[in-house]
Order: sequence, then structure tokens, then C-alpha cells
Amino acid sequence: MKITVIRGLYKSLQLFVLIGAISWLAGSELLAQGISFSYLVPKNGYVSAPVSPFSVRGLGYYFGPVGIETGGSIYSMSGLAMDNLPFEADKPLTGPHFSMLVPVELAFKIDTKIVTWRIRGGAAGIWHINPRLNEGNFDRALRDYEGWDVANTDATIKTKIGLGWIAGTSFEWHIAKEFSVSTEVSYLSVASAATLNGDYIGGVQGGSLETKAIDFPDARVNLEGFEISLGVTLRR
Repeated sequence: MKITVIRGLYKSLQLFVLIGAISWLAGSELLAQGISFSYLVPKNGYVSAPVSPFSVRGLGYYFGPVGIETGGSIYSMSGLAMDNLPFEADKPLTGPHFSMLVPVELAFKIDTKIVTWRIRGGAAGIWHINPRLNEGNFDRALRDYEGWDVANTDATIKTKIGLGWIAGTSFEWHIAKEFSVSTEVSYLSVASAATLNGDYIGGVQGGSLETKAIDFPDARVNLEGFEISLGVTLRR
């Protein structure tokens, strides 16, 4: 247990160091979003908690109107979908857990005195921190798959860092010289390989119970959907 926690903290430290290094390299064009309300609205998932425990976005460097931006956000995810299973589920099969999203995007901006408009697109990585199965939804999916009346899952899930893409647009309304109010909408699709260990037991009413091992080697946790943010951007 202690080794698992240490490994998790080490992975978190690696991601934070990466963000810090990019921020240091960004130089005079560094931006930071001080206060933000962000939602992730995943396909076949539950909406994330509105306030991210940690979020720094808009870090980057511009060469005129073209630049590179990155950052990081930790979301409290209520539930995410899974695929590459022998059955389909229309409800989330993981959660609740925390997920850290790190985008690296090519950006184009148009500046005016009133507003700055940006369009972005690029790669995104995600790390699910101590993910867990939503056993209730998993049991329902297994009941439908096996044709059973009852099913009970006893399993754990581990995920790898996932990769995918993200694209979106944002507007920064310049309220004062020191800060702007920002609105942003992005669409992203990121998949993380998942390992399930355990078994499930169940059967039909009046019959005997069966126990089967969980062996889904190609399972993935999917985060696909919209990211919607409203925040305050502090400017240097």
C-alpha cells in the first residue's frame, strides 16, 4: 500500500515539475488563470465538480500571433466511461476519483483593446489518480451481458497515463490592465489503458451462482467531451 502511494506521489511530482519547467521557459509571455470554475462534461459520464482543486492554464510563449500553450488542471471526476470491454455500458464504470489533465497546444490569437480571441489545438495527457470502479454500474452491465438476475463485482482497476487530443477557443475580456475575465470551451478525447483484476459472481433466480474471473486486457477509460471554463486571467 505504501509503495503504491509513493509511486502515485512520484508521478504527481513529475507532472508538476514538467508544468513548472514549461512555465519557467515561457518568459515574459507567461499567463496564469488565478480563479476558475471549470466543468468537464464527458460523453457517457458524470459532470465533474465545478471547482478544480488545482488549475493553471494559459502558460506559454507567443511569437507574434502564434504560440504554444500548456498548463494543468486536476478535476474531481464523478464518473467516466469505459470501452474495449466484451459488453457495452451506457453509464460510467469508474469514479469518483481525481484526474489530472495536461494539454500542449498550438495557439493563434487576435488582440484588440477590448478582447483577445484564441483558437487552440494539440495533444492532451491525463492521469487518473487512484481510480476506482463504480461497482453498481459495473454490476448492472454484467447482468445484462450474462443474462443474469443478479451480479456482484469484486475487482480493482489500475490505469496508465492516457494520451489524446484537445481543441477549442477562448475569449479574454480586458477589464483592467492587470487582469481579464476569460471564457473557454474545448472538446477533448483522451483514452487511458486500464487493467482490471478480480472476479464477479451471479446467476439467475432459482439457479446456482457462478463465479467468473475478470479478464479484459484491452479495457480503456475514456474521457471524451466538453471542457467549459470561466475564470480570471492575471497578466504581467
